[in-house]
Amino acid sequence: MMAKAEPFDKKRGDQMRKLACLAGAIAVAAGVGACGSSSTVSGTETLTGVVGGAAAAKLLNSNSSVALRFSSLVFAGPVKTSVANVSLGYNRSSTANHTFVTPAGNFTVTRTVKSRGEPQPSVTGKSGSACYFRQNSGTGSYIVDGSQSTGKFAGATGSGTYSITIVATANLLPGKTACSANNTGKPSAKGLAITFKASGPMTVKH
Repeated sequence: MMAKAEPFDKKRGDQMRKLACLAGAIAVAAGVGACGSSSTVSGTETLTGVVGGAAAAKLLNSNSSVALRFSSLVFAGPVKTSVANVSLGYNRSSTANHTFVTPAGNFTVTRTVKSRGEPQPSVTGKSGSACYFRQNSGTGSYIVDGSQSTGKFAGATGSGTYSITIVATANLLPGKTACSANNTGKPSAKGLAITFKASGPMTVKH
């Protein structure tokens, strides 16, 4: 009886050895693949900053060319961080490099100006003697420079667009009834806001 069972046991043993070898090969292949692959995270990265009130009024009412400065600039997307008291810089060149220094690392981009904004704001409403305006103050595109970026932004790739918009309220001048830039005084601090927003796909190494 034992002799008759031997061929079955041998066959089963061969099958088990083959399965063990196959499992080992799969494990080795999986290990090599895991070691050789690099992990990345992709998504839409947005940068948003707003300056309002007296600080915005000072910028608009100044005749000098000064850089926009925000009390806070918020990053959302593959890299989430924020930085306080940040400037967008001031450069007349159509194309220039700019680095945002953040707690998560330096984020360097090459930006290209598409437009420097509308010459006159658009009227969006009127209430009594108060006129409401909106103005496109500049648009452009950017390319992420991962080789110059650091920290979580190191080696990042991506591109996107940016815009700067202004919403403001100004009172009609004496004797004026129709809202226009020429018929109103200086923008008031109340309700005034300058917004910067950049957005585009970005891939970072994880």
